Amino acid sequence: MSKNTISVRVPPEDKALLEKVTRSRREQVSDFVRRSIQKELAALNYLSADEKKALGIKTEEQKGGV
Repeated sequence: MSKNTISVRVPPEDKALLEKVTRSRREQVSDFVRRSIQKELAALNYLSADEKKALGIKTEEQKGGV
């Protein structure tokens, strides 16, 4: 799967915090950002239950104990 590039501008303090967090988690900033985007899409119900589960997001089925 090919990946596209998106550039975003963030305040210096957000960039510094993002770098601090990703360094402590031993991950790349791009991986963190991709996962963050996926989690937001899941929260907005644009992803399937299986995709949400893969992200560690509980679905309504899991919340209700079904």
